[in-house]
Amino acid sequence: MTATGVESVDKGDVYKQLDQFGKFQVFQYILICLPLMMVSMIHVNYIFVAEDVEHRCRVPECEDANPSVEIPKWWPRNVDAKCYRPVLDMQRYSSSNQTCSNNTFLEVLEECHDWVFENNNSIVAALNIGCESWKSTLVGCIHNAGMIVSMLITGLIADKVGRKPTIIFCSIGGIVGLFKIFITNYYAYITVEFLESILASGLYTVAVVLLIEVGGESKRVSAGVIFSYAVYVGEVCFAFIAMGLKYWKLLIIVVYSPLILFILYAFTLRESTRWQMLRGKMDEAKETLIMITKLNKLEVTEHEINETSNEDLRFQFNVVVQKEKERMRDILASREIMTRLLVTSFCFFASSFIYYGMAVHAVLLPGNKYTNFVLSSLSSFPGDLIALYTFKRFGRKVSLQCGYIASALFLLAQTFSPDSIMWLKVALFLCGKMGVVICFTGIYTYTLELFPTSVRGTLMGCGNTAARFGSMLAPLTPLLSSQFAALPSILFASVSVVAACTLTFTPETKTLPMFDTIAQIETQKTKIMTHL
Repeated sequence: MTATGVESVDKGDVYKQLDQFGKFQVFQYILICLPLMMVSMIHVNYIFVAEDVEHRCRVPECEDANPSVEIPKWWPRNVDAKCYRPVLDMQRYSSSNQTCSNNTFLEVLEECHDWVFENNNSIVAALNIGCESWKSTLVGCIHNAGMIVSMLITGLIADKVGRKPTIIFCSIGGIVGLFKIFITNYYAYITVEFLESILASGLYTVAVVLLIEVGGESKRVSAGVIFSYAVYVGEVCFAFIAMGLKYWKLLIIVVYSPLILFILYAFTLRESTRWQMLRGKMDEAKETLIMITKLNKLEVTEHEINETSNEDLRFQFNVVVQKEKERMRDILASREIMTRLLVTSFCFFASSFIYYGMAVHAVLLPGNKYTNFVLSSLSSFPGDLIALYTFKRFGRKVSLQCGYIASALFLLAQTFSPDSIMWLKVALFLCGKMGVVICFTGIYTYTLELFPTSVRGTLMGCGNTAARFGSMLAPLTPLLSSQFAALPSILFASVSVVAACTLTFTPETKTLPMFDTIAQIETQKTKIMTHL
């Protein structure tokens, strides 16, 4: 073998090292996970900020200096204290020295517009929306609606202008939520809630894309698990912060203010080298590779990277430059891509619908609301570890299918288990939760591997959009219990089984490379069909 040949092999080995995990990747992962944790706090802020507060109607003429939410002795019997107030009989009121009693009211009721609240920890008290509980519930729905809009546009932006600027924009954008502490009008509040969600929620789409592209081939599964853990840690931290602060304005200030610091990511976060190479930005890609060699202490010099031709560099990293940018019409024209998109979108919907549906039903359990929320989030951690093991050992597709089926079985078993054996119902509930967590984490990794770099952000955004529809419908499922107690669980189980069945139409990706263009996927599919 010639010296040139040996040098070529050695260079090839070095380029393989560049795609491996090291200090550079660890640092980038930390940078990506920090805004994920913060935005996950924003995502669940309404659970405590807009929580319902015990209240009753205020009757100014009868109230003490420090009125209590407890129904007073003078309140007329059989009168709803939350939504209606009795009308004073002024003649009797005057004759009793302006003292209220059960006999000083007319047999007439007025709709209540002023309330005595148990505390002022929620916007329910601050915006005086007492009896109108639908308004506090609507805050969460509006937030999820904003997420749908954000998911639709953020993936497109990330594919067009890059992962880095999109992450920075989404991370900082959520700070608009700080304006909520100055708002005294309900409709202005939900407008800001909607805008905040549009600006920040897209981070879920672009962050997981950058995680898997930075981590390389060896960390494809780990990237999805790390993404989920960052979200769970954020939720747990938010619960502890809410437990300590309680007052909604202080909670918003503490959670939202640090978002401005992510402007520093303009100097610390690096763009995906795969995206840079794919878009022909080779000078920027070489700058990132030089930084990787220095931080990971690889045996390659800055001069060697700069002297390497663009074509050779792309060849070493198995990246095919796009002569023509692939757009939505290319996606629609590809039967294989559309099949994968429909399957993954339904799986995203199913995972989110079941996950948040179970979260809603868990919160309805008796006990401390903060503790219940923490335990609900902590129960997700074992599911992610199982996903990490099974995805690497058995593959993505079969692990997802087993996760959906297991979740369905545990949910049905929990529903029809005896009410007298509470520990069994709780245990089965948590097992069902772990099953859907495996699927929720897994579908992120599986989707990232199914789609090419050129449109990965766009199609990931479609999947996340479907997931948001699931999270919007989930809070409505308790209403089904009034018709038939087991109906919510039957619905969750049915959706889960359908999701498992749809996965038969997509390929296993465990041994497949990361494709960069739709054309590569079509070519690979043709080869498989030819061999069959």
